[in-house]
Amino acid sequence: MTYPHRQGGSAAAQPANQLQTGQWTARRANVAPQSSVPPRRFQAMALMPNGDIEDIVQRAPAHPVFESAFSAFARGTIMATEEGPVAIEDLLPGMKIETRDSGFQALMWIGTIAIGPNIPLAHMQARLFRIPVDSFGPARPMPDLMLAPHARLLHRSAKLRGLVESETALTPITAFEDGYSVIRVAPASPVSVYHLAFRDHHILRANGLEIESFHPGDDIAGQFGADSLRLYMSLFPHVNSLTEFGAMVAPRLSVKEYQNIAVT
Repeated sequence: MTYPHRQGGSAAAQPANQLQTGQWTARRANVAPQSSVPPRRFQAMALMPNGDIEDIVQRAPAHPVFESAFSAFARGTIMATEEGPVAIEDLLPGMKIETRDSGFQALMWIGTIAIGPNIPLAHMQARLFRIPVDSFGPARPMPDLMLAPHARLLHRSAKLRGLVESETALTPITAFEDGYSVIRVAPASPVSVYHLAFRDHHILRANGLEIESFHPGDDIAGQFGADSLRLYMSLFPHVNSLTEFGAMVAPRLSVKEYQNIAVT
């Protein structure tokens, strides 16, 4: 189903400090999707080439590879747009959202799933991560931020250079869980979680904290059979191939890699 395209505001985009970009490599997931994985309901909206917004409702495997595309931000997350602060659940494709690396960019796709006591994620119980005000520095975040398990935070450390040849890397929010600055929360009722995609990979400011936009990773095709890949791509009707997600804006770390760096 398609809807007429609603344009974003007319405010001029302001330049942002540029991140160093390159051809980064995403690490392969350990478990590939299996046909025996039960399905779950995925919903999305995409901005099509003719300017219409297409509504996607699809049943697909409840597997981390699929779920990671839909579960980074919790309902209520505030995003900076040309029209001012907007809650993530109120965003529409076509709206201009502020990125750290490229100023305001048009949102191409927003996906959502529900998680809760009776709606777990694949291989884990439903959980969110609350980040209190100022946990990562002044106004980082502001106010408190709630993230879903597949969010990745832009982490800075000189120690990273020996591993990824950069002092910044995208690190799973689960790596920072400590019960103080990042607190695991079990939702008592169903909660909608979201992810956002653009023409390119970007760093977004969610409640002031730097979180990546969606990117499937450079080796995603190797994790699927032909049928699973077609089903996966059907969730992203605004692109014709995986290459259209563009280059990754920063390298990614696994939880184990982050922990190894943190103790050195």
